[in-house]
Amino acid sequence: MQFGNRHDCHRLVAGRNRNTAVSGLRERIARLGRYRLRIVLVGGLGGLFVLMLVALAFSAWALALSQRDQSLMADLRRLDTLVARYHSDAKRYLRNAPRDYPDYFRDTTLYFAQLKDDVEQVESLFASLSDQRTRMEQTPWTLLLLGPPATGSDPRFDPLHDFWRSYRKQLHQALGPDADEPRLEWAARHIVEKSGDLAGHISQISTSLQQDIKSHQHHARLIGQWGVMLTLIVSALGIIVLIRSLIRRLGATQHGCEQIARGYFGHQIPDRSNDELGLLNTAINTVSTRMGAVLRLLDDIQRGADLRATAREVRDALGAFFPADWLGLYDNDPDSRSVQLREQFPELPGHGFDMAEQADLKSNKRFAIYEASFALPDVAKALSSQGFQTVLVLSLPSESGPGFTLVLAARAAHAFSHDAQVLLGNLAPVIAHGFEKSALSEQLLLATVNGLSKLAESRDPETGNHLIRMSHYAHAIARQFIDKTDSSEVLPPGFARDVLRFASMHDIGKVGVPDSILLKPGHLTEAERTEMRMHPLIGGSVLRACAGQLPESSRDLFKIAIDIAEGHHEWFDGGGYPAGTRGRDIPLAARIVAVADVFDALTSKRPYKEAWSLQRGLDYLREQSGKHFDPAVIAAFERAMPQITEVYERYRHV
Repeated sequence: MQFGNRHDCHRLVAGRNRNTAVSGLRERIARLGRYRLRIVLVGGLGGLFVLMLVALAFSAWALALSQRDQSLMADLRRLDTLVARYHSDAKRYLRNAPRDYPDYFRDTTLYFAQLKDDVEQVESLFASLSDQRTRMEQTPWTLLLLGPPATGSDPRFDPLHDFWRSYRKQLHQALGPDADEPRLEWAARHIVEKSGDLAGHISQISTSLQQDIKSHQHHARLIGQWGVMLTLIVSALGIIVLIRSLIRRLGATQHGCEQIARGYFGHQIPDRSNDELGLLNTAINTVSTRMGAVLRLLDDIQRGADLRATAREVRDALGAFFPADWLGLYDNDPDSRSVQLREQFPELPGHGFDMAEQADLKSNKRFAIYEASFALPDVAKALSSQGFQTVLVLSLPSESGPGFTLVLAARAAHAFSHDAQVLLGNLAPVIAHGFEKSALSEQLLLATVNGLSKLAESRDPETGNHLIRMSHYAHAIARQFIDKTDSSEVLPPGFARDVLRFASMHDIGKVGVPDSILLKPGHLTEAERTEMRMHPLIGGSVLRACAGQLPESSRDLFKIAIDIAEGHHEWFDGGGYPAGTRGRDIPLAARIVAVADVFDALTSKRPYKEAWSLQRGLDYLREQSGKHFDPAVIAAFERAMPQITEVYERYRHV
């Protein structure tokens, strides 16, 4: 990207800085949201506390203002009384004015002293009036109620002050400059002439002050009423916010807890907020969900009739706790310190994704979480190729055997938290018991069906150890399809293991063939041959009946067994029976068992023939490649000849 000039660069940098600042502000706001209830409660209580302080301060100020007004009125009354008194004294002095020096000097001692004292008291009262008024006008409440004060003293007092200054000046002039011989008669005339005007000014001030007192009282009542209304409004809003933010939600929380306590596990409290109560409800919902999932897990484990179904149920149940995208169950082999894949869910795409089916176990820790490779390196490589980033390995010990190893894989990095490990550790005994129970049920079921297969074979004395050899032959061939990465066959999990388990059931349908046909020493008639060829369908019907007795989640257990029983007599070119299926429409397991069955029959001794050599049997298979047998299976058979030879040598005389 190119820029025209430095200003473009500066604008881009400024824009990025703004975006970063906005993002940081949003994060801080989100963090504050976790404390919203505390902020609301503290803010509401703090607001009420401030309102109470304001109300108390206002009440104190209103009381002080009332006291000030009363003090002013008292001073004015005293001033009015004082003026009236020395006006009266002046009039009385004029009526009884002295006519000789002895009386004059007497009045100088008495009247003049009283006059000076009255003037000083008036001066003191004027100073008190100005001081009280100025102090109250400088308080915040006075500014709120009365507005800003004028410069200097109250203008209403100015005419009185001016008049008093003029009055006092003229009084001093009337008294004259000689303090020892004041002109008392002149001063008395001045007082009589001017005191009425002074009293009028005082009366005006008193009237104005009384109006002020009424105004102050009115303002105080008005502010008090508005304060009460504001307090009520704030309280009502606080109660509404409290009800919406806390009380209703607390009711929902209480109801949810009661539902969970009654056993409705999985019940969710409808609260998506991220404040304290929302986080509490989220925690309760998580506990409820997990308890419900645990109970479902227990129920599903109890209902699981085979390991595959149980593995699926465990994986689905654990998905409620953490992102378990894949689950693998391994059998522990304590002798070789290795594990072997038993079941996986879901099936991963690939050519029989058996993850080498066996991996070294280099750690006996109960838990192990790995972001790349881990204690099962072959498994780690296979899972990494499928896009999984995090793996959790859990040992599931068993009291009756070596136990299992559970592998959980997630496509997300850091998917399994410490809480997930703790939870899984608590569930480990339950999961281990479920797998152990399912494994035992599966073994009992397979043992029963295998016993039925051996019963069918025991009716034919010529078969001997046929089931053991051909099962291992089939397993060796199936292993070649697992190991051959360029195979186009899409195989289910544990394919080779299932072929080994179910190959012996290929002729289970012979239980429905009469002894007169099954044990007939000579050639069969066409009708007998037709009835004999029904045994694949009988075997499939028997196995389907067995599968039908299982829970629906476990009915896939016999799928490969049914494929083998019904298809092992089909020919690759379509010339087989019972359905005449051809090519790859024949299930792979049936194509494999067909080769293993025929090869063992050719290389085993029968009353009517000698055993063929392994090479002669292999040559016959090559001749029938593309006709009776699948060429891909024959190629796999040839690759497996070392294992087949070992099986032949081990069991030929058993």
